[in-house]
Amino acid sequence: MKSMFQYFAAVACVAALTACGGGSKAPVAVVVVQPAFKLTDTVVGTGAAPKAGDIVVINFTGYLYDLTKADFKGAKVESSVDTGKPASPFTVGLGAVVVGWDQAILGVAPVAAMKIGGKRTAILPANLVYGAASRAATGIYPAIPANSPMVYDFELVDVIPGVTIPNVPPLPTLQKADTLIGTGATASAGQTITANYALYLYDGTRPPDYRGPQVSSNIGGTSQDFVLVDGKVITGWIQGVPGMQVGGKRTLIVPPDLGYGAVAQTGIPANSTLIFDIVLVGVK
Repeated sequence: MKSMFQYFAAVACVAALTACGGGSKAPVAVVVVQPAFKLTDTVVGTGAAPKAGDIVVINFTGYLYDLTKADFKGAKVESSVDTGKPASPFTVGLGAVVVGWDQAILGVAPVAAMKIGGKRTAILPANLVYGAASRAATGIYPAIPANSPMVYDFELVDVIPGVTIPNVPPLPTLQKADTLIGTGATASAGQTITANYALYLYDGTRPPDYRGPQVSSNIGGTSQDFVLVDGKVITGWIQGVPGMQVGGKRTLIVPPDLGYGAVAQTGIPANSTLIFDIVLVGVK
C-alpha cells in the first residue's frame, strides 16, 4: 500500500510541478520505443510484381502502432478502404509517398515485392513514415503524434509499367555543332573573346538535346570576356571555341577530362559532362 501511494504521489508531482517544487524544471521528453521493420504477407498475389519506377494502385489502411495489441494495430488514422475506392496511383520506389510504403510494396530481402491481388501488413518505425512530423486530427481520424511508428495493411490492386527512357552515355571526346554561322572576326586560341553562354549538365535520359539542369547563364544579360588560355577557361573552351565567328552560335559537349574532371564545382558534380551554348559577341 505504501509503494502504491508513492506511485500516485509521483504522478501528482508530474501533473502539478509547482506544487512539488519542480516548477523550474524542463519537461522530460517522451521516448517512443520504435518497433523493428517487418513485412507479413496475408495473401500472396498471383499477378505482376512492380519494380521501382512503375505506377501502382493500392488499397491501404494505416494504424498507430500499439504494443499492447496482439496485432499491434492501435487507432486507425488513415484509409483508402473507407473511401470505397483505391488510393490515387503513384510511382513506387521514388519516395512519392513515404519511404516505408516503397519498401513495403517493393519488398526488402528476403521478402519479395508484392504481386497484384496480394495483401501485406507492414510494421514501420517512425523514420520510415512521418518521422518527427505530426498530423492533426482530420475528419473521423485521430491525430498522428510526432515520431509515431505505424502499422499498414496494403492490397496491391494494379501495376502500370513505368516508361523507361534509355540512358545515352555521352561521347568521350569533345563535340561541337554550329547552330548559327557568324559573319565577323574569327576567334583563335590565346585570344580574348566576349561571349554569352548557358551551361547545362549532360543528361543522357533527355533526348534529343540531352540538356539536364542549367548551372549558369548570362544569355540575356551582360556579355563577359574570356581568355582562351589554360588556367583562364576550361580546356573544352580552348579547343571548342576557336573557329567561331562573331555573331555565331555554337554548342559544345565537353567530357569531364576537358571540363572540371574529378573536382566538383558549385552546381557541378565531379566527373560531369557539360553542355555549353555559346554566342560569340566579339574578339579582341
